[in-house]
Amino acid sequence: MSLEINVPDKILSGLNQSYTITTDEPVAPAGSVTVNGLEVPHRVIPLGPPKEQTANDVPQMKYKVSFLLPTDSAGQKLELRFAAVGSNADESYEITDE
Repeated sequence: MSLEINVPDKILSGLNQSYTITTDEPVAPAGSVTVNGLEVPHRVIPLGPPKEQTANDVPQMKYKVSFLLPTDSAGQKLELRFAAVGSNADESYEITDE
């Protein structure tokens, strides 16, 4: 089982963020988005299967996680923690203002 979050190279403060989550889990991922330990309201939206399936033909689904980063969050740490039945993703990134 796998769960991957596609995050851009730069994460800019004060902007709406939208990242793609791809998983082969049978249920939608759930989790948290935090900035310096404080939870940020977010939504996980189902997008459907990817246009191209993997070589081993394991059915996958794509989801979008959307949230707004606070305007004063530059230099702070963004943490994305999502899990489904048998896999999880726990990632952290630095937020920039440029």
